[in-house]
Amino acid sequence: MINRKKKSDASHVGDFLGKSLKKMANRADLELLELWECWTEAVGKEVAEHTRPKAFRGTLLHVTVDSSVWMHHLTLMKGEILRGINEKLGEEVLSDLRFSIGALG
Repeated sequence: MINRKKKSDASHVGDFLGKSLKKMANRADLELLELWECWTEAVGKEVAEHTRPKAFRGTLLHVTVDSSVWMHHLTLMKGEILRGINEKLGEEVLSDLRFSIGALG
């Protein structure tokens, strides 16, 4: 006979996927996932409205920016942004940022 869980024992698919991803992902993937979760807090609301973390390559973070004006502004703020992100992640994960213009969707 099949043993079925009661509805009260059901789990949300997001809980399952999050746990599964953490088991299968490498360290860089986990750090990027953590960064996506705290992006606004790490860089500030105004910067977060115009940017999205895209990918890690070693200690380099690729960031998508919505305009050339913001890309120039963020280039000047690179050191401050790096400090904020590394502080939020709790260790020196990143050493550089690269910005590219693109859709934030």
